[in-house]
Amino acid sequence: MMSRLPTSELVSTLQPPPEVSTDSILLVDDDAVSRTFVKTVLTRSGYSVLEASQGLEGLQAYQESLPALVILDAQMPEMDGFECCQAIRQLPHGRHIPILMVTGLGDEKSVSQAFEAGATDFISKPVKMPVLIGRVRYLLEAALAERALRQSEEKYRSLVTTLQEVIFQLDIDGRLTFVNPVWTEIMGYSLEDSIGQPLEKFLHPAEQARHVTQLAEVWQHPETCYRYRSRGQRQDGQMRWVEIQLCAPSPTANKAPQVAGRLRDIHERTTQEQYRRLEYAFTRILANTHNPIKAVRRVMQALCGTLEFQLGEFWQIDETRNLLTRREEWHVNRPYVNRFADLGEYITLEHGMGIPGSAWNATAPFWVENFPHACSTMRQPMAALAKFSAALCIPVSQREQRLGMVMLVSQNPPSPDKDLLRLMTILGRQLNQYWLRRQAEQQLQAQNQQFKLELQRAAEYVESLLPADSAPSDLTKSVFCRTLFQPSNTLGGDVFNYMQLDAEHLVVYLLDVAGHGVKSALLSVSILNILQKRALKGADFYQPESVLAALNTVFQVNEQGEDYFTLWYGVYHEPTGQLSYATAGHPPGLLMTATDNGVTTQSLCSDGIAVGLFPEFPFETQQVMVPPNSRLYIFSDGVFEVPVDSSGEIFGFDAWQSLLERHVATEATKLEQLLAAVQKINFMPTLDDDFSVLEINFMDL
Repeated sequence: MMSRLPTSELVSTLQPPPEVSTDSILLVDDDAVSRTFVKTVLTRSGYSVLEASQGLEGLQAYQESLPALVILDAQMPEMDGFECCQAIRQLPHGRHIPILMVTGLGDEKSVSQAFEAGATDFISKPVKMPVLIGRVRYLLEAALAERALRQSEEKYRSLVTTLQEVIFQLDIDGRLTFVNPVWTEIMGYSLEDSIGQPLEKFLHPAEQARHVTQLAEVWQHPETCYRYRSRGQRQDGQMRWVEIQLCAPSPTANKAPQVAGRLRDIHERTTQEQYRRLEYAFTRILANTHNPIKAVRRVMQALCGTLEFQLGEFWQIDETRNLLTRREEWHVNRPYVNRFADLGEYITLEHGMGIPGSAWNATAPFWVENFPHACSTMRQPMAALAKFSAALCIPVSQREQRLGMVMLVSQNPPSPDKDLLRLMTILGRQLNQYWLRRQAEQQLQAQNQQFKLELQRAAEYVESLLPADSAPSDLTKSVFCRTLFQPSNTLGGDVFNYMQLDAEHLVVYLLDVAGHGVKSALLSVSILNILQKRALKGADFYQPESVLAALNTVFQVNEQGEDYFTLWYGVYHEPTGQLSYATAGHPPGLLMTATDNGVTTQSLCSDGIAVGLFPEFPFETQQVMVPPNSRLYIFSDGVFEVPVDSSGEIFGFDAWQSLLERHVATEATKLEQLLAAVQKINFMPTLDDDFSVLEINFMDL
């Protein structure tokens, strides 16, 4: 939908968009710490950064400042990033502004929702600064180039409109009453054959209903013009992408009201967009699918769905017989197409026979005309009944390495252009490399078993350094601790401890080093030793912010964005019952007290970023009075970032807090019950991260 043209004249010179600063960035994030950190990095890279703490504020800031780029956090209160993105796209000149959405790691649902809302690109949390700077630089450069091109197009629009665009009029029934000669060039129909026909007749069958709906909207809202993309059906049967604009001018005394419109051929541009999306889809499929056969099937489905092929088949050599056989297929659910696909199960071919044999020996993708005549004798009658006309054959090979071939068959496809053939060449090479890589990975699995055994022994060593449960007499008269540590299927970076600083002060802490493996475990053990021995220069172990600041001075992230960690650190003063604490990017501690009305929960968190990310960051200590008969839970994010299904949806912090509250309400005493509950809902056979929980019990003496 768009604003109507200022006059009944359809051709007009559009106003150029207002000038925007080429280096201004609007950052919208409700997390003040994250926002400050990202702003600092962007500012040091030479960009001017505007801030907003929530969606509505960001929307107002956008209208006032017209930045060159918007960075939106997906999850925000009141108006989240998806709603804000949609609102920006509906504003004047908001169509073209690049919008970078920040989503959760591996959250495919949020990624899909971001693109549906109009986001230009996305980046996953935790945000790696080099990646962010690279994305920002690319999006700004692309937007600048697009803006220059758009301004150039608008400048000369009035001079070339009659050569590039179809001008038409529709009567109240949607029939063509006027169309200019460019119509014949784009759609292939003569003017005589077109006048008096409904416009939807010249559109792809799947687009006709939407056109009728848009036309009805024009009559119901004559003050508004509508612009939408559609697929035109040429006289020769070929499909062309077109952009249609409909406006309903005010009726005059002597003329019946008619809809004025224009149709622009955008086939080349849209096709290039499709190719880019396909290439991105290939990369995502191969990156996220571990089974090679499933990956090939998903690639064929993406190709058929985008390029309008009705069937895709993957053929390989049967090494036992040295014959080509079909390994996988995908097709639309239509009777004759189904029967044609079924016949492929019973066909074997020699290297040079049939279309698969020709593709096996080919070095580049090729196009097959008159497909029923070219395919095998067994399938020829069914190919004709399925109305197949042509096929695109893609060798899955690279140099002398031949893996197989993909054959895509369609009923009425356009001949492939050189860009599509180039893309299919890349796809064939990517599939070949992917398959060989998977084979190599399988060969390495046996070797990895020994390595996993060594990692398990290392994990057992880390576990041996952690404290066990304590009794009240072990620490103070009123405090005792319970602990639970369940290592993940790889060597992780969680460690924790509790100990007395003196007769009146108890310190508790839990840290989580980023990443997995030996490197993360060694770093976590070294930090644990430093804290246990109080061998940290410049740290006052009674003051949490002092400890975090001293650690942040010693440990700084390396050039690869590694070696940082989160930490929850607290000091309890038994005579007064006061708990002082500070956090560094760690999940909040939860202080819970059972009452007659249920469980009261306090979230103990301070605004601190992970240790090692930003030098000289000002950490802050907070205090809370601990009620008698309370429990304090400190844990790593591995206890709640647990997948519950194949879509990537996670258990989540709120659900974990509810589980803890039920645990306290029932006066449960075994932390293993929490682990069992999480393992039950975990979609994967093992936990991806360490499961670490520290429970501090405060008794009323």
